[in-house]
Amino acid sequence: MIRKFQYDTDEERSRIIEENSDLMLIEEQNITEGNFLIFGTERPVIKKYITVLEEEFELLKQDSTLLKAQSKALSDRAEFTDEVIAEMALEIYK
Repeated sequence: MIRKFQYDTDEERSRIIEENSDLMLIEEQNITEGNFLIFGTERPVIKKYITVLEEEFELLKQDSTLLKAQSKALSDRAEFTDEVIAEMALEIYK
């Protein structure tokens, strides 16, 4: 739940904060349309962005591609092994 209140004075701001102490103040806007306090019942999700050097990013992409290829090769090998075991089991029980 989000609730937004407009205020004009510091006293009004303080009163709104006090009256909504059961909610979290998640944002305060001081824009040309007015001053606003925005309260909510849940903490907002804060996204974090990191900077990665292009060279490091390319290495990570290469690692990812290599890991995908290794995973596929292992999966194919497991399927082949299962097929061989199944054929051997059929030969034994003939």
